[in-house]
Amino acid sequence: MHLKISQIIFLAFLISCSSNDERPYSSDFKSDIKLYSEGMNFLKKKEYDKATETFNELEIQHPYSAFATKGQLMAGFAHYKANEYEEAILTLSKFIELNPNHQSIAYAMYLKAYSYYERMPDVNLDQNLSKRAFEEFSELINRFPKSKYAKKSLEHLNSLKNHLAAREVKVGKFYQSQGFFLAGIKRYKTVLSEYKKSTHVPESIFRLIECYISMGLTKQSLYLYKILEYNFPKSQWQKEARGLIIKNKLNKKLKKFRKKQLDLDKLNPADFDLI
Repeated sequence: MHLKISQIIFLAFLISCSSNDERPYSSDFKSDIKLYSEGMNFLKKKEYDKATETFNELEIQHPYSAFATKGQLMAGFAHYKANEYEEAILTLSKFIELNPNHQSIAYAMYLKAYSYYERMPDVNLDQNLSKRAFEEFSELINRFPKSKYAKKSLEHLNSLKNHLAAREVKVGKFYQSQGFFLAGIKRYKTVLSEYKKSTHVPESIFRLIECYISMGLTKQSLYLYKILEYNFPKSQWQKEARGLIIKNKLNKKLKKFRKKQLDLDKLNPADFDLI
């Protein structure tokens, strides 16, 4: 008896479904534990490309497995170890977005921030990557202030503050040398407002004094000198500023200020223009 066309189509459909059902059990299919273990072994052997491939396969075969979640994080670590910082950032960003309450979220945030930090450019170049590292470390400290990664992040933040402050001083000095004093002042004030604890603060104050003297703004110059003298009494920049004040015959115009008017921790850069 001949089969009808509709019966043939139905049988073909059943065969297709049967084939699809069996596909997960093909020779390529592995358990989540096995794939995760293989990925970790590749990591130990420093075979980072194979590690990321294995962790990616783990996510494909077992998207809802806890091992797949761990694999996402370790894939980010593998990219980082391979100096593939952009890929590490993308992978870790995905992990952080999908698993905001994961027990390893602080570590993921730290590794992402450090991937930006590793790409920190020379002070002569654009500092967008440095600023992103600064933002990422700051967010980690704010969210997990008691984690062990917060302490490490704080150390990196201090380094970044010095680096970014150095960039501001360099650009400020260029503007100042060209006679664009207001543009230079803006850069030096950025150091005082955003990177107040950096090692470039004394020089920034000295450069501000130079700019204000060049602009004929005596009051601001003298006030800044007193701030420099109060906060950095033995620094090279205080001595140079003293010489500058004497050279311009401004030393006789110096006056006393209250301590709260001189303490950098209590001052805003805008205050310098109000005296």
